[in-house]
Amino acid sequence: MTIRWPALSSLFWPVAVLAALSLHFWFPEWSTGATHDSYSPTALGQKAFYRLVARHPSNLAVMRNRRPLAGWISLLPADEVLCILGPERSPTADEWSAISDWVRNGGSLLYAFQGDKELDIPWLKVKYIPGRPDRDDQEPDTQLVPTKEIVWWTDGKLDIPTSAILLKYDDTLQAARVQSGAGRVVLVATALPFSNQTLTYGDNSMLAIRLLEAAGDPEFVTFDESLNSSGTSKIVGILFDPLLRPVTIQILIVTLLFGWWHYRRFGSLAPSAVSPRQNIVEHTDMVGNLYWKSQDGLAVLKAYLRQLTSRLRLKTFRGKEDRVLEPIARRSGRSVASLRADLQAAYQAVRSKRVDRRTAARLIRQLSLIRRDAEKKSAPAPK
Repeated sequence: MTIRWPALSSLFWPVAVLAALSLHFWFPEWSTGATHDSYSPTALGQKAFYRLVARHPSNLAVMRNRRPLAGWISLLPADEVLCILGPERSPTADEWSAISDWVRNGGSLLYAFQGDKELDIPWLKVKYIPGRPDRDDQEPDTQLVPTKEIVWWTDGKLDIPTSAILLKYDDTLQAARVQSGAGRVVLVATALPFSNQTLTYGDNSMLAIRLLEAAGDPEFVTFDESLNSSGTSKIVGILFDPLLRPVTIQILIVTLLFGWWHYRRFGSLAPSAVSPRQNIVEHTDMVGNLYWKSQDGLAVLKAYLRQLTSRLRLKTFRGKEDRVLEPIARRSGRSVASLRADLQAAYQAVRSKRVDRRTAARLIRQLSLIRRDAEKKSAPAPK
């Protein structure tokens, strides 16, 4: 017994449907569209810092969040360190309220500002004031790293009434730690210390880790990318936003099932409702049956007479029909008057409103004899 394996092309549809179903349980991660997120390997990206945190001796788990921040953070355990590093957009009032409640319950937050817009965090009484320092060749003032082989680039400064100062640059506050309830918040005036480009210089990688450790134990760390994802303009990418992703996957599955359904049949072929005509003879028989069932031969007689008149070009020789009928009469052995009488009888019949089938059949037969003799070729002259 020979086993017939299905063709590879027929396996495409079931494999595609199963792959689409698996997207409900695992969905590939890609960049949020911002050039400075933890997915980006560019100079301003933070992918190197993400991997550096994952290799920290104390770290057990590092993850990213792309779900809406206001609803998700209430589910985040208090022993996590949440990193929001230079988001594409600032948190809304509802998002700040959710972050505040989570921090006061013991959460740890590392937040870095960016941009040229002044921002306030009312519940911490913190203000970010944009503005480049007067000099960019000075050494940062910090106790976080033992050496001074660090570089600090910033576009602003912090204004905090009371805090633990972590780093100053050109007599401006750049990084500070604020206590809020049972939790802590580390605020940084710039996200550049966590960028791929900055981490390659001197002890900047150690400085970035020390800023993280100042917020809390980096045993469990989460990078929030929801503010980057929702802050960048999208056209097609919004369909794969965590809120709309289940609906998009369902539409994809339905589309694949529809394509599979029409790609090949399931079961035996259904009988055709109308069998195709095999040849012109069956078509002629069908037309004849229709005329016979109508009980009226006027239409078919008129059509035949019109075709014969056109074939003999009688309208062209109006008043001189004998020039056309004389050769036909000679071939058929009849007189011209006899042929003219048959034609006149047909013309007389088509002027009436109805012609019975017998009369129509008789007249059509007479006209067919005229047509047959008209199409005969003249016999060659004897030699």
